[in-house]
Amino acid sequence: MIIVDMFPLWAVYVITVVLVIVAAEIGFRVGIWLQSRDFAFGEIQVTGTMVGGMLGLMAFLIAFSIGIVINQQGERRVMVVTEANAVGTAYLRAGFLSEPDLTSTRNLLREYVEVRLATAADLSQLESGIARSEEIQGELWSIVEANVSQGTLPDAIMVSIVESINDVIDIHSERLAAFNLRLPRLVGIVLYIAMVLSFLLVGIASSSDGKRDIFALTIFALAFVAVFMVIVDLDRPQQGLLTVSQEAMSNLLRQIR
Repeated sequence: MIIVDMFPLWAVYVITVVLVIVAAEIGFRVGIWLQSRDFAFGEIQVTGTMVGGMLGLMAFLIAFSIGIVINQQGERRVMVVTEANAVGTAYLRAGFLSEPDLTSTRNLLREYVEVRLATAADLSQLESGIARSEEIQGELWSIVEANVSQGTLPDAIMVSIVESINDVIDIHSERLAAFNLRLPRLVGIVLYIAMVLSFLLVGIASSSDGKRDIFALTIFALAFVAVFMVIVDLDRPQQGLLTVSQEAMSNLLRQIR
């Protein structure tokens, strides 16, 4: 679905609706041409069965694709909650540290949450947000290393602090991996081509009686493409109408401010 990412959702919807209607019109004209070339009427009628089969195939492809993108969206939601829990745990365990490390660690974790929320809200800040997140991780780890070297805390407490900061760092990589999950390009291409070909066959089938219902075709195209757009929307992390909720991180930020 990389190609359609170049356009906003409304533009993808309009372009696709126009494209499938044009495909149906081309199919209609091809059907009329076939009849004018003395193709047997029965041969044209076979296309009705083909349309049913093609639409059945489309239903399968759509269900398959929606299953993939919903699963990926679910993984992203889980990672937001997991990261919020990890940062919250690290924030609490930072209370075992002595000043000034206690305040420094908690301030860094607070900024970390703010950066994550700002990045999710505005993907134009993605690269800078990731860079700053990794800088904060480095600063947090430096504080942990210094405290381990000093040995001022009991081993059990120090281990718990190290584990909590390490979890924050690890989950960063896992969340990035979940963010980059996309519908396989081949599946998206096949889905789009199959949709256009389906409408091409619809047009050919409608040519058997020499008439076409533009209004009914338009309604069908609008509804059909709307379902396709659900896949496109879900396949765009933090864009469109179906974005991943950041409520867990927002709630955490309110708690630690």
